[in-house]
Amino acid sequence: MHLPSGRVARLSDEAVRRAGTRARAPETRPGGCMEALALLEAEDVARTDAGAPLDVRGLSLRDFHVLRALLVHAGVQAEEQAELACENCGEAFRVGPSSLLEIAPFIDGELDDPELDAPFDHEASHAIPAIRVGTELARSIRIAARTVEEALPLFRAESSQARITPAIVVAMGITAIGRERRASAITKALTDAPPEAYQAVADLLYEAHYSARLVAVHRCAACGARNDLDVPWQREIPYEIGEPRKARRDFPDLDAFEAMVASAADRIYRARGVRNIDLVVDDDVPACDDGGEPLLGCYTPGGTDATLGIPRAPEIRLFYRTFQAEHRHDRSFDVAAEIDETIDHEITHHLHHLAGDDPLDDEEHAVIEKETIRRIGKREAARRAGKGLASDFAGFVRTTWPLFVIAFVATYFTFCR
Repeated sequence: MHLPSGRVARLSDEAVRRAGTRARAPETRPGGCMEALALLEAEDVARTDAGAPLDVRGLSLRDFHVLRALLVHAGVQAEEQAELACENCGEAFRVGPSSLLEIAPFIDGELDDPELDAPFDHEASHAIPAIRVGTELARSIRIAARTVEEALPLFRAESSQARITPAIVVAMGITAIGRERRASAITKALTDAPPEAYQAVADLLYEAHYSARLVAVHRCAACGARNDLDVPWQREIPYEIGEPRKARRDFPDLDAFEAMVASAADRIYRARGVRNIDLVVDDDVPACDDGGEPLLGCYTPGGTDATLGIPRAPEIRLFYRTFQAEHRHDRSFDVAAEIDETIDHEITHHLHHLAGDDPLDDEEHAVIEKETIRRIGKREAARRAGKGLASDFAGFVRTTWPLFVIAFVATYFTFCR
């Protein structure tokens, strides 16, 4: 297995499954960090590429969590089924996220994506929402790299109720919030922080100590939307301290949103020199693109209604609930600007359609394909393409073999009579 640091670890499936049958220590959580550490330190389980025993406690947290994710993916460690609702349509689903993890990039050594495999800058100060530290408001945090050995207090606390202590702060790698460097003061600041601010800190901790590849994709059976899930699903860094995040209330209601869309459309239609394109605000479940991303908007060319046989105007449709979801997830989301950009984008599709060629559509499909390849890896994509061709050929042979027999018999009698 290729690890984020560039190291290579060799795991013995037989040895780790043998270790997994032994009695688990009562203080370890099934599927947790301490259980993974015990498994990886068991005899003959983990070795370096040169064959020497792997110093598991000396691994960075990013490397360790990749190995832990692989143990859960392989079923050596148990994983609770997550009971969730689709972020797009709300349909309930139940899944073990680690079973969906794409592991090929770790096996094939394709950890060179500039975004997914970018190293975390442990020397820089990272921006966070304001947190009161003593008499000051801090808006930055520094997070140092941590080894497994240094993170043990955090691992040991994973089975207890989420509570921040100075030892946990040090184990997380938080070395400063604003100008404050004392672990005791940082502990109090995090404990009293607004939920949104603490969760921004937790997001940065995940970014620092977990590979961005440790995400599974579940496609909703009802609407086709992509739901990204953490792997492993259980993480030792608590995501919520205190009360749950409060929803932001300043998103425009449907009537106000429709008025914003109508105003923007009048202005943009005039600027682009178009008219007679129907404009619809859809407040139902948003449609998704081929990659499973809920759409902000879509364009449907004009034509003849298949049922009524009457002409149908081209249509631009904006999805209210996608705008609402983006606004909820991104504090910087500018609703008015995104409405403008979406309408203008769909008009571009309309003009390309009238010209008989839509390079923008080709570009969007290319982006979806590129995203899939960077997630599963080039070699795995090639393997799946090969399997697809083999499957198509096998299906072709299954359905056309009588024609081959007839052709053979005809050829035989033609040349052998």
